[in-house]
Amino acid sequence: THRFSEQAVVIGPPPAALNATLTLPSDGQTLHPAVVLVHGSGPNDRDETVGATKMFRDLAQGLASAGIAVLRYDKRTFAYRDQLSNTTVTIDNEVIADAIAATRLLAATPGVDPKRIYIVGHSLGAMLAPEIAQRAGSVAGAVLLAPPARAPWDIVVSQMRYLGAPRETIAAVERTIVRINLGDGDGTTILGVPFAYWRDWANHNGIAAARTLARPLLILHGDRDYQVLDEDLRLWKAGLADTPRATIKTLPGLNHVFVKGSGPSAGPNEYLRPNHVDASVIEQIKAFVLTSS
Repeated sequence: THRFSEQAVVIGPPPAALNATLTLPSDGQTLHPAVVLVHGSGPNDRDETVGATKMFRDLAQGLASAGIAVLRYDKRTFAYRDQLSNTTVTIDNEVIADAIAATRLLAATPGVDPKRIYIVGHSLGAMLAPEIAQRAGSVAGAVLLAPPARAPWDIVVSQMRYLGAPRETIAAVERTIVRINLGDGDGTTILGVPFAYWRDWANHNGIAAARTLARPLLILHGDRDYQVLDEDLRLWKAGLADTPRATIKTLPGLNHVFVKGSGPSAGPNEYLRPNHVDASVIEQIKAFVLTSS
């Protein structure tokens, strides 16, 4: 028997509604703490399917089995990828507005305690989680899974280097970055994405938002993550050093999607092997939500 039930819900009004799944614990309690899952970069489905991994489905079912309701939804750039052009996508209309709408829907859901709602973001969604929590209002706290802190173009170049991209390809991206840093980036693209989007990303300062969010924070990072690095974590630690409500932990053996492995990360190929989010991640989030709410 499942320790949870799942039902289809819809976030926002048509014609721009997003299909979502609400996972509710089947434990007989009348009111549950709850989390909204916020995706990383790119067009993600509600399970955050990457290769053969489904990080958000694992989190939803694991947390609901532990007594925490979970709402996950198809990202706008996934649901409406045929209608959206690259030039119209901003951080606000791609991530933040829908996460706020999801939070409000969850707060009005029977069986959910509206005073105990948490934002759980992954990667780009983790960096934006403090800002989402602030702008949504009445959020009890946030969990940041592998939050980046460096400029997005620096992250792109370091990933390309790690994966052994051709020197000419890296050099071309670096030339574009120089133009951006000189204020001459309009009309350029990095990996086919317009410069305006990258600049918009860089203008959202997750650490600054976290410093002003007067709520508990849990930051988790896997030590086999080649996408978000120890360097990012150091920046978060330094930025939140005087914030006692922030707990920062490195989890051994886990990669960017929090799947366990050994040795240096094999890059994207590692995500092609069917696997599940490590149980320690669900335990950490569960303990954080249940003790801080």
